[in-house]
Amino acid sequence: MKVSRKRRPYNIKLTALETKIEYKFKNTELLERALTHTSYFKQKSAINHFQRLEFLGDSVLSLIVSDFLYKKFPFFSEGRLSKLKSTIISQKVLAYFAKRLKLEKYIVLGKSVDLAKERGKFSILADCMESLLGAIYLDGGLKNCKRIVINLINNENIDILIDDSIIKNYKSFLQEITQKKLNCLPNYKISQEIGLDHQKKFFVNVIIKEKYYGQGTGKNKKEAEQNAAYNALKKMKAI
Repeated sequence: MKVSRKRRPYNIKLTALETKIEYKFKNTELLERALTHTSYFKQKSAINHFQRLEFLGDSVLSLIVSDFLYKKFPFFSEGRLSKLKSTIISQKVLAYFAKRLKLEKYIVLGKSVDLAKERGKFSILADCMESLLGAIYLDGGLKNCKRIVINLINNENIDILIDDSIIKNYKSFLQEITQKKLNCLPNYKISQEIGLDHQKKFFVNVIIKEKYYGQGTGKNKKEAEQNAAYNALKKMKAI
């Protein structure tokens, strides 16, 4: 089903979106299809190009994020990588990426849907993000999809996108690595305490096999140790 540019509301210029994603479509009809939501189609029995592109984009996104995480976190277990991936490809994060691109300005919807009323907005934005990636894949291949997705991820602090419990227990993560790779446990030593009892600041060094790997500070010992472990992981290039 071909969607004519003349039928797009408000004379939306898709070139503005192409500029945002830094990709110029060879087949602009693919881009139009990707941004014409299911609600727009009157004939529900007709082949829905949007849904097909969404299906494809979902698979492409999963592969790109899996590859990204596999390389970024070389010491993570399969379970931890799976949790990270499920968070990054979640509806919440995809909708966030779509908002970053101001994607809602370019989506064609049926009269029964109004994004301004917030009903189903996250779902629609996430679906359109996937369909857009499906269109880019068909038009320009995996390389261009990967560049766009990685740029979206890297433009954020990845810690913001994921659950604290997955990655931010740096002590546990460091212990896993040292046990597996060095057959030892990290040792944390308080090097300094400053301030009054109710406003103390702790300085903790982390030692691995009698070698200094970093220091962390915090308002209590636990926080300082977590920060020390984080700096050790950075030094080891594990995060």
